[in-house]
Amino acid sequence: MVLYVPDRARAGMFIVLACAAVSGCNRDVRLAGRKLRDVQVRTVAHYGVTLAPEASPKQVAFVLLRAIREDFEASSEAEREAALDVQFDVAAANELQKFNSLGLSRDEALFNFVYRWTPTVSHYAEQFPVEWQAAEARLLQVGPKSPAEAQGGAKECQVLIEVQDPGGDPNAGAVLVVWLVEDTGYWRVLRAGFAPKLRALPVRKTQNALPPDESTAPRD
Repeated sequence: MVLYVPDRARAGMFIVLACAAVSGCNRDVRLAGRKLRDVQVRTVAHYGVTLAPEASPKQVAFVLLRAIREDFEASSEAEREAALDVQFDVAAANELQKFNSLGLSRDEALFNFVYRWTPTVSHYAEQFPVEWQAAEARLLQVGPKSPAEAQGGAKECQVLIEVQDPGGDPNAGAVLVVWLVEDTGYWRVLRAGFAPKLRALPVRKTQNALPPDESTAPRD
């Protein structure tokens, strides 16, 4: 059985933000000059995949992983911003806003969450699939949990992919996890990270009933 991955590290997504008061509002001064996006959860199409309400979590995860790879491999700021645009398109913007406890603007808070996805998993980015057919064979969906079962009060699931150490260390493989949530009828991404203590997927293409895990509610 593939266990539902405890998101102990989800607190890492909700980093302690260095903020200063500007014109009476909380602002993240480190975002000066950054391109902030007014993200609306909507149907988008990237890499030949249309992410409408009927799109699967695996399709959303594929788009995210390819965008992260393009972000990592970008040779110019324009290429990186284009890759980030795709990542913002698959972000669970409304659900993430629920954890904006520091009173930043919606766009600032979302930037702080999404901007760190690539650095978190970039060590393995060159292994992320660039075609949906290849991705479909490698990705493993676990869940979903119903809103009643999920800690955050929304329908949740995880998509896992096994990756190997780029340096060839047989003991340094990892299982990368994309945590997703249903946001206004669309599967969208909460964060990307790694399954604790897992180096490989023990079972493939399994969606058994899963035991309760530790709290998956994000904390800042």
